Amino acid sequence: MESTEAIDHAGNLVRLLNVEELQLAGLIPKGGLYYPTIYYPPIPMYGGSCEAAILDGLKYDGSRPASVYIHIPFCRSRCLYCHWMVNVDSTEREVDDYLGSLAREMELWKEKFGVRKIHPRSMLIGGGTPTALSPKQTARLFRDLKTALDFGECTQVTCETEPGSLLGDSGLEKLRIMKENGVDRISLGVQAFDDESLKDMGRRHSSADVMKAMEQVRNVGFRSFSVDLIYGYPGCTPEKWLTTLETALSLDVDGFQLYRLRIVPHGDKVGTIKTRFDTSPEIFPAVEEIYVMKQLGSMIAGRGGLVETSRRLFTKGPAHTSHYLADHTDGLMDVIGFGASSWSNVQGRFYLDTGESLDRYAAVLREGTLPINRGKTRTADDQRRWAIAVTLKHNGVSKRRFRDLTGVSVGEAFPRQIECLRKYGLVEEDGDMLSLTARGRFFADEVVTQFYHPKYLPFPRSAYAEGDLNPFSHDPS
Repeated sequence: MESTEAIDHAGNLVRLLNVEELQLAGLIPKGGLYYPTIYYPPIPMYGGSCEAAILDGLKYDGSRPASVYIHIPFCRSRCLYCHWMVNVDSTEREVDDYLGSLAREMELWKEKFGVRKIHPRSMLIGGGTPTALSPKQTARLFRDLKTALDFGECTQVTCETEPGSLLGDSGLEKLRIMKENGVDRISLGVQAFDDESLKDMGRRHSSADVMKAMEQVRNVGFRSFSVDLIYGYPGCTPEKWLTTLETALSLDVDGFQLYRLRIVPHGDKVGTIKTRFDTSPEIFPAVEEIYVMKQLGSMIAGRGGLVETSRRLFTKGPAHTSHYLADHTDGLMDVIGFGASSWSNVQGRFYLDTGESLDRYAAVLREGTLPINRGKTRTADDQRRWAIAVTLKHNGVSKRRFRDLTGVSVGEAFPRQIECLRKYGLVEEDGDMLSLTARGRFFADEVVTQFYHPKYLPFPRSAYAEGDLNPFSHDPS
């Protein structure tokens, strides 16, 4: 299929989705506003509960499956779209000091839990850029992780990487250290394959660096290798995005994760992309073009034999999906996060480590105190909304498990939402499952906000048309 034909076909498929109907119904915010559902409640909206309130009654015995997240807040540059705390061009001493603080936090948590080691079911090492560490620091990180964690039942360890940090002998040594220490899935932050776009995003790697880094990863021989790609940034067109997708497929990766550019902050920092959008919205693709790009992602993935194993993650099969992502979405498992600005969900408690600065993170730990910045204990209402929002977005809600977790059926908990979503062809039921239809999957983030409490909705009521699907119309008060 020629490029023009593929783009026209994608456009026709988008038209069949009848976007205007969903906008008038109040599902899609006006002006193409977009906010992804990653967790519920959204991280920036956590309250200011004190550490004592969050930790009261908290226990851990290893019998409840949990994933572990490790945050490494260092990068070679700050990307235009980054909404998280990162430190650019840090000194060797600063990185060493942080690793020491990270090890102290893990020790304090083991003391709090009363265990010799924590047993992760899956793990993600992210950031930031974990491979911004030197080989020596990488080896130290894994020594500390093995001191605190027992990997005996861990099904997968994923590490996020950046092409420029994987080059040369140093990059190859880091990759070998990771593989020797149990990392079996690499996620490479490619984002784009043309140098102009990479430079505009604030990335310091080039398209040539991407190819060299991919060769390094393949030479070491990880079990699974995926790349991250972004669409919707200034200058991105359907034609350019199609070339990006086809290039990724030609490189025979095991999967790719396709991100729509996130302009509205979903972390503790406001990326410069927000200011750029507010001052020059005309340089960004129109939302109609963004929908065509999204449709192209599904089309090209399918052409290459990739299936959507989790929302926006297309892989050669379940073996190449992110176990960390699947465990805390489909599996609703606990997540134990370590590191500055890391997120956790443990036994009905959501909390966030301080992301103010590395100095603040270290200072709290030196006092022998856990670095919890804020959080909340999940209410019964939170439990119901969390149990449907994060599962429905991906591979569907098990009605049986929902009742086990909440004490009520999904139909009793959300009768109006489910009725309205079914009316517009966005959800369907099959046996024990409540799932998204093809139309619902395309607008998955918008669909699951139907189950948000109004105080956690990302946009004001005025951002939505006053139709059946205006999420504020479900206000329990």
